[in-house]
Amino acid sequence: MAKKNNIRTVYLFVGGTILFSLAWMMPSFPLLAFIGFAPFIAIAVNNRKEKSIWDSLELILLGLSISYFAGSLFSFNQLAQILVQTILFTLSFLGYTFVRKSLGAGVSIITLPLFWLAVEYTLLKWSPFPVNFLADLFILKPEWTAWNSSTGYLGASLWVLICNILLYLGVLTEKKVNWVFIGLFILSAAGPILYSYYAADIAQVVSREEMMLLYSSHPSANNNYGLKGELIPRTAAWISVLIILFTLVKRKTTKK
Repeated sequence: MAKKNNIRTVYLFVGGTILFSLAWMMPSFPLLAFIGFAPFIAIAVNNRKEKSIWDSLELILLGLSISYFAGSLFSFNQLAQILVQTILFTLSFLGYTFVRKSLGAGVSIITLPLFWLAVEYTLLKWSPFPVNFLADLFILKPEWTAWNSSTGYLGASLWVLICNILLYLGVLTEKKVNWVFIGLFILSAAGPILYSYYAADIAQVVSREEMMLLYSSHPSANNNYGLKGELIPRTAAWISVLIILFTLVKRKTTKK
């Protein structure tokens, strides 16, 4: 499923950096959130030779760093913490390349959102500085994520990752467009927005502030969200640990 595409890596890097930067710089209209991350996925999948893995990760790290720096409106006061968090987020791509050989190209791409969410959850729990989560791309559009009372605030991060993976599978893996994945991409992007407007209760939306309060040293939430917390990234973190352990065991037994 995850086939190497024919777009040059430098074009993927430039396109991803520009699109993802604009997504962070235009929070009032964050449609680019659904497409800006896909080129970075393509960069990671393209590099199948072990000796080129680090070249791939360097480009992804640079692209993410520029994008988050642009999102801070080029504030040098935030540059150090941006570099720290982008290094950690790049580890999710390293995790993908680590397990790809053991799980196979088709299955391993599913691990990317798992590893990314695991990093987000780790930073949520223990980061000493403010973190930019993918869900923050919709911080000015709470009416788009009114369903997050069921998924948690970081459920929107999973939404972004799913849409970008589907876009990658639709247009960045082969010369010919895969209309099945394009259709799934459109449904995945539009469906939650329509549900928010017509079925969800905007009064129940979970804000970033509510999430940060719940995971502070003095949590006070006693509603349904307070009981569940960020279930999606927490589960992703545990699954990620199991995937890495499985890969380590499989590699060790294969060598014998």
